[in-house]
Amino acid sequence: MITLAGDDRVGSRSADWSSDDPSVADVTEALARLDGKRRTEISIVDDAPFRFLTISGGPDLFLVTGELEDGGILHLKDPNGDEQEIGLVCGGQLGKFPRSHLVTAKEAVQAAVDFLGGFVGGLGKYWTVE
Repeated sequence: MITLAGDDRVGSRSADWSSDDPSVADVTEALARLDGKRRTEISIVDDAPFRFLTISGGPDLFLVTGELEDGGILHLKDPNGDEQEIGLVCGGQLGKFPRSHLVTAKEAVQAAVDFLGGFVGGLGKYWTVE
C-alpha cells in the first residue's frame, strides 16, 4: 500500500495526517499546501517493496529525497543551481541547503509522479543515488 503523509505544525505541536492510495492530484494538492512554516513536509511511502519519497520546504523551493527498494538514497538536484546556501524549513526544522540541492514546485511534482509510477523510464539525469 502507498501512503501519503504530511505535517501541520502550530508552534511546537504537529498534527500529522495521512491518507492511503493517493492519486497524483492528492500529492499535487498536498505539495501545493507546503508553505515552509506551518506545513513543511510530505512523504510518500510504499510498503511493498519498501521505498519512500520526501518533499520538504516550500512555498517556492523544495528538498526532494528518498530511498529506493535496494536501499539507495535518492536526491533530486537542480543542475542550474549554485552553491549559495538557502534557508529552508524541512520537517519543522530550519536548515541551510545549497541552491543546487533544491528544486521548484513543478520539478517536485514531477518527482512525485515519477515515484508513484515506479520510475518506469528509470531515474532522470537530475537524480543522484548514494
